[in-house]
Amino acid sequence: MQYKVNLAALDSSFQVPNALADNFIKLANPKHMIVLLWVLRHADCPKSAEEIAGELHFDKTLVNEAIFYWIDNGFIVPDGVAGVPQSAPPVTETPQEVQPQLPPATAETAKKPAHALGSSMADDADILARAKESPEFQYLLQKSQEIFGRTISKAERSMLLTLTDYYGLPPEVILMLIKYAVLSGRTGTRYIQTVGESWAEEGITTLESAEAKIKQLNKNNRLWRSFSEQAGIPYKNPTKKQEALFVKWTKEWKTPVELLACAYEKMLDSIDKVNYNYLDKIVTSWHEAGIRTMEQVEAFEQAGKAKKGAAKKVQTDSGDPSFSIDKFNRFVDNYDLTYKKEESDV
Repeated sequence: MQYKVNLAALDSSFQVPNALADNFIKLANPKHMIVLLWVLRHADCPKSAEEIAGELHFDKTLVNEAIFYWIDNGFIVPDGVAGVPQSAPPVTETPQEVQPQLPPATAETAKKPAHALGSSMADDADILARAKESPEFQYLLQKSQEIFGRTISKAERSMLLTLTDYYGLPPEVILMLIKYAVLSGRTGTRYIQTVGESWAEEGITTLESAEAKIKQLNKNNRLWRSFSEQAGIPYKNPTKKQEALFVKWTKEWKTPVELLACAYEKMLDSIDKVNYNYLDKIVTSWHEAGIRTMEQVEAFEQAGKAKKGAAKKVQTDSGDPSFSIDKFNRFVDNYDLTYKKEESDV
């Protein structure tokens, strides 16, 4: 069965931009769509976020996020701002290769944060002002939403502001980082900001250096997955500590993955629980011994058993035991046990 509009219901109607239905109806947050439809219905009467939230019985924070999203995509403008919003560009459902063509650099007069925002968040008004004064930052906000395939949160917008204004990462580098995070399934705000901070410290500020870094990270991820499969453990992303140890084992020491899986098994055999500090001790001892193959592991362990056996034998053959019956009897036979009465005795 096919369906069509009841034309009689169009006697009283309002306009909805084609781009909204063409590009955003599948990906935008449904409540954000409701906010925009309500604003379109009252296009001749500007409303504040508080008024919209009250009319729709929505949380004010959600309404602010929706307004920011639609301003960013050209459907809404603040009251008093001249000009007509342009139609928003199509939004893709899956992340595409990030090869940004940034707008020409302009003088930026917005005040930059004096410190990393960390767990705190910038006000939406500050982020909006930053986007107006910096085409590069506005571009970053727009492209980030395309890569995520959704409206980015207030925490994510604050994170982007921190990475650009405090750590000095170019927008194109941040976009490559976000794409890597999405494709690897690690889209937490804290993770992206932590990686961005480390990139800034390493001087990764160009597309070429970011691409090289991502290739290395992808290689580490493949090695970690291989290690998980060979060790027989469920695959999940490593913690920061596990990742640091794994980089040391595989990148710095070039330890084969099969040896790491073997060390994991020996850890469980020894202490019957997962302890990466203990695992690191095993791998370190093998590295210091120059072990590179499973055959060398077997020989190393056999040598260790032989050494312990020899030490035990030396201890056994070193002389008489600590207690000897014969020696005690000789001592008793040669010792005068006659009781002598002292003058003080009665």
